[in-house]
Amino acid sequence: MNRGVALALLAVVLCQAVLVALMFTPAPHTGGDNAAYVSLAHSLTEEGAYRELWTAGEPPHSKYPPVFPLLLGLPLLLGVKGWVGLKMVPVLCTLLAGVFTFLWVREREGVAPAAGVALLVALSDGVLDYSRWILSDPTFLALTVAGLWALERARGRRTGSAAPTAPREGWVVLGLAFVLMAYFTRSAGIPLVVAALLWLALERQWRAGGAFLAVFGILAALWWWRGRIPGEGAYASEFLLLDPYQPELGRVGVGDMLGRMGENAVAYVTRLIPEGVVGLEGPLLGVLGIGLVLLALVGWLRALWKDRGPAELFLPLYSGLLLLWPVVWSGDRFALPLLPLLFFYAATALFWILGPRKGALRTAVAGFAFLLLALPALKSWSVEVRSARQCAPLAREAPYACYGSTVQEYAALARWAGRNLPGGVSVITRKPRIFFLLGGVKAQSLPFTTEAETFLEAARTLGSRYATLDRWDGLSRHYLGSVIRSRPGVFCHVTGVAPQGEVGTQLLGILPGEGESAGRGEQVRLEPCPGAMTLSEARDLPSVPPGDIPLLVWGVRR
Repeated sequence: MNRGVALALLAVVLCQAVLVALMFTPAPHTGGDNAAYVSLAHSLTEEGAYRELWTAGEPPHSKYPPVFPLLLGLPLLLGVKGWVGLKMVPVLCTLLAGVFTFLWVREREGVAPAAGVALLVALSDGVLDYSRWILSDPTFLALTVAGLWALERARGRRTGSAAPTAPREGWVVLGLAFVLMAYFTRSAGIPLVVAALLWLALERQWRAGGAFLAVFGILAALWWWRGRIPGEGAYASEFLLLDPYQPELGRVGVGDMLGRMGENAVAYVTRLIPEGVVGLEGPLLGVLGIGLVLLALVGWLRALWKDRGPAELFLPLYSGLLLLWPVVWSGDRFALPLLPLLFFYAATALFWILGPRKGALRTAVAGFAFLLLALPALKSWSVEVRSARQCAPLAREAPYACYGSTVQEYAALARWAGRNLPGGVSVITRKPRIFFLLGGVKAQSLPFTTEAETFLEAARTLGSRYATLDRWDGLSRHYLGSVIRSRPGVFCHVTGVAPQGEVGTQLLGILPGEGESAGRGEQVRLEPCPGAMTLSEARDLPSVPPGDIPLLVWGVRR
């Protein structure tokens, strides 16, 4: 790498670092995935096993592949116990995604296009947003682009009329290693695996393809076999449901799958992809998305016609997976690996359309297209920066202080449970992994049913003696609330966290027996739980600094 290339790459990385740093927030993500990743990393470093510590019985985990928790385990081994320290992993991966994007595009088109595409990736709202959460998306993005770059590097430069050379073995091995790591970061990496195998077949690299297929097959089979062990379950079982959050709706049929593909296609092209780029809403968002995708399609078809590389094979495979994804799961986070490719192919199509015109005109049009995406993205980024600045001092004092009272109530109740519930108990709750992370108490997901018998049978099967009637969203009050109204005699009141004059978030006990049914329209009033359901004195646990995670300070209590 010569000095000019190194300086261009350094400029891209510095710009990206500034963007990420100013948008950073110490607050945790409110989804359960980030809590699961932290718990799994804790299990790896402290228990030496990959287990669902939040679940009664601590079964082996088989839903999230282990690469990202392994990366989180590195700061844990260094003594990190807080949100901010663990967030440095996705921050670093976001910067690496920019680096690998630059290197991949440089292999294809040179330094100037590489800098432009990498800057657009760095400015994209989705990339910046996920850089500040403990989620696997930045890691998956970085490894995906790294795999495409290394395999592109293996091909060597293919310019002019020179005949293609045989792939370079060392780069092939490195690229396939990145591909494997991407797959074992997110199962959505399977299109990248298939693309790599197809490319090796097209290049007649039978020995490398056979070795990679054997290694991948063995590891994937072991991971699949692990998924047969009872636990939270793999994505495949939820993938075929109409709605993973409403399993009672049943599984998809052929017609349902076609409808899902159409709905996802419209959503990604007109809303999710352009939102992931510019971060803004408005009537022109759909036009922007359609224009970007159509240009990229033209560029991809030209590249596919000229020279089928790993990226040309990966793009349709991964896009197809997104179309098959359950609609309720669809989001800009899953489109992140497409952004470098869309920007690159759109740029090559634009230059092709302009043809052999004067350099000044081509530069002006390219600059206009860049600003058309970059300026709205910068506007969205500035809004997020102001929000992050307002949140930072609050989150440093209390991690969930930037969110509404309903989330803060839930966090306070989880911490109370950690100090006041007996050991070995389990709680049914809306966000079991967050509840465990904040309180160290085993937790199970809320059964999504309003049928009292089914709900209570599930609670007994799970061994749960407690349930939270929380206000995180409407699900707890819809499902658990319906069961309480039907069988109030089964439940008793443990404690609650509420603003003055409000019902707030409640911790309930589940009593043995079937209980009596309430009459229609009858006022439901729960009696206090027996004293044995809580400790007579609160458990003496170490104090947790505001920015630290209780589980990492207290450890696992069994």
